[in-house]
Amino acid sequence: MPALRTVRHRPPKSRAASFDVVILHDDTEGLRGREGEEAHVGVWEAILPIEESLKRLRHQTRLLSLGMGLPKIIRTLQEKKPDVVFHLAETAFGDTLGEARMAALLELLNIPHTSAAPDALLLCRDKLKTKAVLQERGIQTPPHAVSFDGRLPAALPVPPWISKPALEDGSIGVAGNAVTSDPSELRRRVRMLYKTLRQPILIESFIAGREFNVGVVGTEVLPLAEIDFSKLPGHLPHIVNFESKWKYDTDYFKFTKTVCPAPVPPALRDRIIRTGVSALAALNVEGYSRVDFRMDSTEQLHILEVNPNPDLSPIAGMAKMAETAGWNFDGLIKRILAFSLQRG
Repeated sequence: MPALRTVRHRPPKSRAASFDVVILHDDTEGLRGREGEEAHVGVWEAILPIEESLKRLRHQTRLLSLGMGLPKIIRTLQEKKPDVVFHLAETAFGDTLGEARMAALLELLNIPHTSAAPDALLLCRDKLKTKAVLQERGIQTPPHAVSFDGRLPAALPVPPWISKPALEDGSIGVAGNAVTSDPSELRRRVRMLYKTLRQPILIESFIAGREFNVGVVGTEVLPLAEIDFSKLPGHLPHIVNFESKWKYDTDYFKFTKTVCPAPVPPALRDRIIRTGVSALAALNVEGYSRVDFRMDSTEQLHILEVNPNPDLSPIAGMAKMAETAGWNFDGLIKRILAFSLQRG
């Protein structure tokens, strides 16, 4: 992983050459009716602003939907090879591993792309493998257990618990009732998640504390962000769940906000950033990424997730961090594109 540096609030450099950019995205119509439909269909909230930004930056753009089918996609990319592909296909052909497989295809075709490498995508999509790698490197994550068949394992971590699918992203499967101290409620929820998603269910000790985000673009670390839960109604757990990202009429979406820069002392800020950068290096994540943390009452840091290719919609956390860095949205897109072309 390249050496990283913290952004120091400077304007972007002058415009570079114009490139032919393909925006590769999911077949959103084909994903309707799937679990977490809003997350899949909501990808347009990133696609359209990114397309508009690329045009403002004087690049040529083409939209390429996975709905065309794999043979036509390959033929299109080979017949008119783009300079770079902006890879936004998160659930290629309904497969949770499809994002990594499409990145691998682009590498086989020798086409530069904005995505993290296939191995990093596969590793980070699997929360259990991510935990294993981080723990091997001495990086803390919440204590956990796993249900592989929808039944509670014999040994559980300390309650309260939060349960989530092990192979999803975008907070799919994480509802407002994800946190509980009641074993019966946990049993019911784990059984429901397994029945719906047919994958291992991760059961973690819920870390009640402040939540932080470390954002990285290429070799630059963005200003640290914090999730502000202070305006949530008192009965709601302080978590970033599916509603807070995709259900716009809910209290979670309305009252969960990103604050950037995070109001923390410099020493704590630097410790969080160092830990995030170490996690990205351990998992071989390059490109643009976000690392999510919880800090407990003793100021111990616990990594919740490492997110390669996080949401780039203008209302998402990465855009907020880029704005604080003085980049604006076009500056964010410009730097993502520049790093992907430099990396080749």
